[in-house]
Amino acid sequence: MAIALALLAGAGGAQQPSAPASRPLPSEEPTRTVTEALEVRVINVDVLVTDRSGHPVAGLSRDEFELRVDGKLTPISNFYAEAGGVARAAVGTIQRPSDSSFVTVEEAEEDPARRTHVVLLIDHTRLRANNRKRAFAALREAMARLGKTDLVAVVGIEGSLVFYSDFLYDRQAVERILDDVSKISMRTEVNDAERRQIFGELTRGQSGGIQAQASLANKNMLISRIRAYAADEYARSLSSLRQIETVVSTLGGVPGRKALFYLGEGIPSRPGEGLFVEWRNRFGTGNPEAGIGLRRFDFNTDYTRAVGRYDVDSSMQKLAGAANRAGVTLYAVDAEGDHGGSVRAALTEQGATSEAVSVVDENFRAPLEYASSATGGRLLRSSGRLTEQLVDVLGDFDTFYSLGFTPPADWDLGSEHDIEVNIKSKSLLVRHREAVRMPEPDEQEAGATLAALLYQTADNPLRIRATPGTEGPLQDGTRALPVSLEIPIGKLGFVPRGGAHAGSLTIYVTTMDSAGETSRVQKIPFHLNIPDDKIEEARQNVAHYPLPIVLRSGDQRVAIGIRDDVNGVFSAIRLDVSRFSKF
Repeated sequence: MAIALALLAGAGGAQQPSAPASRPLPSEEPTRTVTEALEVRVINVDVLVTDRSGHPVAGLSRDEFELRVDGKLTPISNFYAEAGGVARAAVGTIQRPSDSSFVTVEEAEEDPARRTHVVLLIDHTRLRANNRKRAFAALREAMARLGKTDLVAVVGIEGSLVFYSDFLYDRQAVERILDDVSKISMRTEVNDAERRQIFGELTRGQSGGIQAQASLANKNMLISRIRAYAADEYARSLSSLRQIETVVSTLGGVPGRKALFYLGEGIPSRPGEGLFVEWRNRFGTGNPEAGIGLRRFDFNTDYTRAVGRYDVDSSMQKLAGAANRAGVTLYAVDAEGDHGGSVRAALTEQGATSEAVSVVDENFRAPLEYASSATGGRLLRSSGRLTEQLVDVLGDFDTFYSLGFTPPADWDLGSEHDIEVNIKSKSLLVRHREAVRMPEPDEQEAGATLAALLYQTADNPLRIRATPGTEGPLQDGTRALPVSLEIPIGKLGFVPRGGAHAGSLTIYVTTMDSAGETSRVQKIPFHLNIPDDKIEEARQNVAHYPLPIVLRSGDQRVAIGIRDDVNGVFSAIRLDVSRFSKF
């Protein structure tokens, strides 16, 4: 016999859900929560401590640290330390008997909040063949040494983003994916060849520091080529930064610790500056015929006038901010290592200054070095020690500290705040993210739904199920896929209210097409009111909610998240649309 319940759908066009079916759940003790969840928010800051040689340091106590938020000394309410895969429980949590305040790696694997999620982001648009082989060999060896609780996902930039895998424990599967991805070939040498040609033109005819005469037309032609090169490289740089920021943002809803390894050949902060410096050194003699008379290089005036406003520092700061908001530590792997080396020999042979070499190298190193440092990560430069550097970084996942604090009541939702962590010992070095953000309502759940869509990070403590129906076309060219959600009532929390038990759920839905484009996460409220005399019977049943999902042409995946607003429990599942779609 079906139970007569008043199931009230929220506003915003949500369809009326059907009553719970009388089919019982598998035999188990139902959840009987009847009180509203009291959320006490704690913000955690992961801290990495090393000696001067870069080796991780374990065994420090809470008293060794000083935490400042927005410049103010802030009490550390929660303290957590992990060393070599063994973790001490946070202060203030329930302690286990005697010496079991440590948690083993096997236990950590069962706790999503304790896992480390590693994303390998391969920028094929900035990875030449001669650097690719060495970098991939180092990545494969390092990933094989990851801890058993760490998960790895592989993503690529091929003009657009390509998600090669979900998060995987299987190291052999990750190795196979890296083998396949390493064979991808894209034309990445065009801009580098243009830079070499311009340097060749700039240094042609010079010997022993003696400059050959050049016509005004040649001078202006070269500055025009430098300007065009800078504009093109600037556009490429912004594209790479936007793609990295997109991946970082998708990780906001991933549980646990998150690290992104970006593999490319650097992103210049001021594209074309090295070329302009060499042009200035040859032609900038104060002669009005040079078009721009320059005796001393001043970036803020001379470079801007000559080449254009091509500075990606603000975009790099935006990337670092996005990583800090998402709780992602960025490790940039520069597969080139010595960008100035490609022109050093020619400059030396022809007697030109070496200033341009230093400018080129600094340009490619500074932006990713800044973004990595601002998020608590590191810049790794390709060399014979790249594998060793990557393996050293893995120590960040095994030995670290987490400092928790309770944010002030007057913090605005969505506000960002500066973080500073100091340590008493002056012989030790500390790395951490530079800022934290006060989450907005639904931000975490929407992010977790998106993460389930892209990386299959879904956990399903509510044991929800989704059964697709038969899709049908809509007038605007899209199509509707009816999905029946089954929600076990015994897993939900309720609040006594006026002769009934009130429950509240929020449903989140997002889709992804075959090109990797995702839709905005939609939010749907779902309310339940169950008479007091029916609540015990209802807990043995499921509630059905008909959810019509609008699909675009080419949609391949659907993710559905559900939050129990009373208990604060969140579940998510992912559906493969192509398995039952006619399109």
